[in-house]
Amino acid sequence: MIDNITNTRSTMNAREELQEILKTQKEKGLDLVCADISYEERWGDNSKEEITLSHPHTKEEAEEFFKALDFKYDNGFGTQELFGTVWLTYGVWLSRWEYDGSEGWQVNRCPGIPNYLRKETK
Repeated sequence: MIDNITNTRSTMNAREELQEILKTQKEKGLDLVCADISYEERWGDNSKEEITLSHPHTKEEAEEFFKALDFKYDNGFGTQELFGTVWLTYGVWLSRWEYDGSEGWQVNRCPGIPNYLRKETK
């Protein structure tokens, strides 16, 4: 099952948005493992900022990661500004998507093994 998480507001704070999504995933028993996010401002000098969180990481490194994400971006119509992947526990990850001028996070889960691939053991 895949959850698309779309924001209705056109101007978002990247830190608040990600923390809100991580909170809902934590309620499902999933924790942040690491992240690789980039930001490319649509209107400006076209600079690209890389924001990463390694694995394993300390509490201080996580705080610095979220501090670096504390900026507003425009997720409304136009080109995508925020890109990346966020890895969670248990084979779950968040990926950034853009479609028809809107963007958001998608929760991806590794599919379960279908029964026809399971061998019966004695």
